[in-house]
Amino acid sequence: MIIRFYHILFLLFSPILIVAESSKITSTINSTVTGQVKLFSYDIDKQANEDDAFATALGGYLKYSTDLNKSIYATVTFHASIPIGSNENRDKTALFNNDNNAEAFIVNSEAFIGWRSKYRVLKLGNLMLNTPMMNVDTTRIVPWSYQGGAYTGEAIANTKVQLYHINKIRSHTSNKYTKQSASGNIDSGITMLGLEYVGLKGFDIQSYYYYAEDLYSTFIAQFDYSYLLDKNNLICASMQYFKSGNGGKYAQTDSRLGGDDIDLVALRLGYDSEDFDININYSQNFGISGIIRGYGGLAKVLTSSMIANGRGNYKPETWMLKSSYNFHLASYGESEFALNLTHTRTHDNRGDDFDAIYLHFKQRFNINTTLFVRFENIDHKKGKGDANYLRVIASYNF
Repeated sequence: MIIRFYHILFLLFSPILIVAESSKITSTINSTVTGQVKLFSYDIDKQANEDDAFATALGGYLKYSTDLNKSIYATVTFHASIPIGSNENRDKTALFNNDNNAEAFIVNSEAFIGWRSKYRVLKLGNLMLNTPMMNVDTTRIVPWSYQGGAYTGEAIANTKVQLYHINKIRSHTSNKYTKQSASGNIDSGITMLGLEYVGLKGFDIQSYYYYAEDLYSTFIAQFDYSYLLDKNNLICASMQYFKSGNGGKYAQTDSRLGGDDIDLVALRLGYDSEDFDININYSQNFGISGIIRGYGGLAKVLTSSMIANGRGNYKPETWMLKSSYNFHLASYGESEFALNLTHTRTHDNRGDDFDAIYLHFKQRFNINTTLFVRFENIDHKKGKGDANYLRVIASYNF
């Protein structure tokens, strides 16, 4: 285990040592090598002591891409997460390989060949996606990733078309690509059609349709509007709608992760300035199914905090206040303080009612170095007791 540990450390840190020597080669062939080193400490404290957990992970990623200006190119990315120090129930932190007793792991998160023209991009292989129901989930070191094909076209003015077909999925706690999504099996895969239109001043209009024959299908519509008061101040508003159905043989209607009875509306009204922003977000799920993870990653619903959210099952109704303030600590770079308040009540007696307070402090020492401290307290109202979540994350990009 010790040999393996130092081998992984070498893989993580060696790019920092060799990047200067390799710069002449990379500039000649126009390929790029980038990466990140991250230290992630996570503490979960619940009134039911058997559910307590804490662990610290050292990890990051290394990414290599051939010349992205060529019509044919390729990208390979590896992520790693290694437990260090003492820990308790570290599998509950979702930082490690839960297929192998929450041990350290290295995963291939991207390995694709791409083809691009002026307005079109096609990728085939292992992909990292950014869609409402299939995405990477940036809350841990190792992301989710997907195996299949992704086409993006922008030949129509102000319009982006996305067409994906995914055969297999790898979760953030596994190194294997399988037919298992976050909310059930996908024997026939998942096909997604996405459309985005930005041709109306101030508006960004998006829609997505996911077809999963063996699980459930989902339609999503999102409207974002921003009105610029002056160069440093704007008012913004958003609306989301999620509707699922066509339940297949693996669909679980009452699943909190995702099922065939999602019927969720979410709204946001906010004010953003150069140093301060505040948003009032609201959502109600009229369906029994939750939408915590959808098909993979974390479903992108407006009422989402670190842990607390309005994406659960059993018809939750959620109000959320989000605010953040940027300031400067002398010569230490840029700082950010954030506060979220969440109030969730369910309209089904099987649901979980709770209130939550979230705080974070982020210090950007420079463009590459960041310290991020996040805390959330959740006050459950139906006998589950309070729960506290603390994450301390230090990262360095190279």
